[in-house]
Amino acid sequence: MVIAGLIDALHFAERDDASAVLYGLGDAQVAAGIAAAWLPLPVAVTDFVLDTAGSTDTDTDTDTDTDSTGSTSSASVLALTHRALADETVTDPDAVLRALIRLANPAVDELLLRTVAKRPRAWILAALVRDRRDAHGRPVITNDVERFLRNQVARAERRHANRHTPMPARIEIDLVVAATVADQPWLAMTAMPLAVRLEQTTAVAHGLRTLRDHGLLADVWEDGLRETILTHAKKSSYYQPQWDAVLAFGDTGEDPRMTKAPASRLRFEGLPDPGAADAWTAPNTGSQHYALAWDRVLEYAALVGTGEQDRQAGQATARGLDEAAAREDVPEDVRAEFEVRYPRAVFWAARPDVATLRRAHAAKASLNPATRHFATRELLRRGLLHGSLSAPEAVAHAEPAAEVLALALPMPPGLTTYYTAKGKNGFAPHFVRIPPEAEERYQADLRAAVVAALGPDPARWLKVLTRVAACEGSLGDLLAAIDTDQPPPLPTRRGSRWPRGVDPAAVLLELAPPEVVAAVVEAAGLLPDAAEFFAPETRALAGVLTRVLDRGPEPRWLLNLALDPHGTPAMRLAAARNPAATVGTLWRLADREPAEPGVLAAVYLHPLASLELRIAALVRSEAAGGLYPGLVRRLVTRYAEPALLQPTLESRDPELLHNVLRRSNRSLQTDRRIVAYSRLAEAAGPEPVWALELERAGSLDKMHEAVRASMTEHSDEPLHAAATGIARPDPERVAASWDADFQSSRPDTAERVRVHLDGRPELWMRLAEDGVTLHGLLAELEGVEPRAPQTAQAARAGQAAQTPEPPTPPARETKPRLSQTPRPLPPLPGSEASSATPSQPAGPPNPAPPPTHITGPAKPPTA
Repeated sequence: MVIAGLIDALHFAERDDASAVLYGLGDAQVAAGIAAAWLPLPVAVTDFVLDTAGSTDTDTDTDTDTDSTGSTSSASVLALTHRALADETVTDPDAVLRALIRLANPAVDELLLRTVAKRPRAWILAALVRDRRDAHGRPVITNDVERFLRNQVARAERRHANRHTPMPARIEIDLVVAATVADQPWLAMTAMPLAVRLEQTTAVAHGLRTLRDHGLLADVWEDGLRETILTHAKKSSYYQPQWDAVLAFGDTGEDPRMTKAPASRLRFEGLPDPGAADAWTAPNTGSQHYALAWDRVLEYAALVGTGEQDRQAGQATARGLDEAAAREDVPEDVRAEFEVRYPRAVFWAARPDVATLRRAHAAKASLNPATRHFATRELLRRGLLHGSLSAPEAVAHAEPAAEVLALALPMPPGLTTYYTAKGKNGFAPHFVRIPPEAEERYQADLRAAVVAALGPDPARWLKVLTRVAACEGSLGDLLAAIDTDQPPPLPTRRGSRWPRGVDPAAVLLELAPPEVVAAVVEAAGLLPDAAEFFAPETRALAGVLTRVLDRGPEPRWLLNLALDPHGTPAMRLAAARNPAATVGTLWRLADREPAEPGVLAAVYLHPLASLELRIAALVRSEAAGGLYPGLVRRLVTRYAEPALLQPTLESRDPELLHNVLRRSNRSLQTDRRIVAYSRLAEAAGPEPVWALELERAGSLDKMHEAVRASMTEHSDEPLHAAATGIARPDPERVAASWDADFQSSRPDTAERVRVHLDGRPELWMRLAEDGVTLHGLLAELEGVEPRAPQTAQAARAGQAAQTPEPPTPPARETKPRLSQTPRPLPPLPGSEASSATPSQPAGPPNPAPPPTHITGPAKPPTA
């Protein structure tokens, strides 16, 4: 487990340091760490194992075992095989399996045969018995593989010998088919009788073709194989047409033409016909093959690329082509033609470099803005993860600049699913889980590269801030243009909406040194002692800062400025609309003086707003002159969400109250309904209350006593009297949660590794010792107490403990909060308690626990 922790920690290591550490561990320790690692294997570990396994010099390796054939097998290679079969590598697992198959290692081959994979492995079996070939074109089938398949076929024959209708397991079918289609005639002859019994017509046809190619078909066919197939075909009416084709092939030696399409091609046999568009959209069509027929790939790419609307194949994309373009074994000449016929192919490069970026820039015109964003993002991400693209290269060449800046910070939690293959990102990997630890390293490298590229000059930072959002070129091109005598003019259009949830200017503000932040604040004119430099940028900077508040990530100092008197209403409205805003931010916006109905309406509609927060926004809006008209229009529609309607019971707007009561009167608690009746009667008279209660109850006898009394007296006094004894919610203004709920927007483990461990593999080796962890080692090097990486919850809890207790608000009348309102169970029909009015509940009230919708310190108690 100690070595496993080291393997997981190598996600944070520089690539050269990771290789040096793995060389120092030895094969046995690396294998133990790979087997027990908790996270998917880092790219550096996978590459190291494959590189060392491919070398022929094994004399110095004392941790290898020798099998019966005299070949050496590395323990780390076997451990990597297990993890690749389980899809637990950051590198594409299918690419790793192809590399392992190319080793032609008997121990690896046996493990591939015996281990059940997470996904179908028929293509692996076909590679071991037919597709893997040597330099002379002969199949490479190890003795262990052939012996294993013969034994499995013999066991299956004994198992199904006395059965009229065999019911084989899936693994039995896979092994029998693999033996039948093997490019080894004696193995195919052994498995063919059982394949006939299991109705594997296509596999039998492949076996006959193998016998024909080796000149053995005529002898085997007349030696009883034809009679076996003919006898079985007479018993199988469903497969009769296919058996007729197999018999015709055996008699004439010509390729059979299967009449039923589903069984006419083995799944691992090859690529679909270019005219079968639906087959090209199936998962694993282009990835789960040992080798591809690239001429067929190019043929179908030409059909898709032309976009012919009168053909089924003329579609914009094909998953099979995407998987083929993502393979690591695409020949260079094929890739060049592939990218011409199918422009998306360049964005699927397995290990992109600077040259790939240049080709992607030329091909991006064929994609719409959303697809272009996803494609460029995943291309950069893949190159940074695999080390084929360095952070300085990405900063200098990636277009547009917003894409590389968005990758410099962690993904906002609300967009995590959006950017996966299950969301909207069609370029995301389907079967690869990339842990946050694997991305934290390249994010730290990108941040350092951006800061190094911009330098310490505040004037340079300010010019980039006002231009980067609308920049279509790379950040390096923008800096080069700014450094000239005539910098580019300020943009006259808005920045792109991509990437979602991350504004490039916000990323720069997040990375800016303190002196740059101070200069930006001063240049924006948000402080009383602001100086007037960079006048054009000053006028544009206010809009840039507003956009930052709207999209995020939000720097702490910018939120403070938006809430100060120097901020603008547009900045506060943008902060309230930000989907990544914290609950503490929303409370401070609702608590700010003077109240702004537009901002309060945005707070009310925010998804994170709680019941009390919405009540506070509603009460403050009415105290400031009335609800925002747009909020009222949203709430009175028939499609308003119930969570938005419940807080409006505390409103004094008669139209709003009547609409809420009419829609949800039956589901409201009695005390809440009576209070709303009292408010509605006060604003519009008792008649609407009578109609609403009669509609709810269905008859006069079942109506509430206070409403019946109001009807008898033709007055609203009984309604007011019934509502007098009911607790009213009085939401407090909470600003203490501002500090408690604000958390750092990025982790710092990778940055600490860059400072203390980069270039020092001897320190990394200490993680192989008992009791030494990565964070403990970093704390030791920093001379502080060890600290583990903070999750969002732990960060909020730690900040809450450090937040000073806010001052006690002025004394005012104590009123129970909404969550503390008594909620007695409804009385049973006919019981004595059923006659009690809601204002006099039977028994003592049981107040609910204090609200927990805000993470952080408790709200200050009222005097």
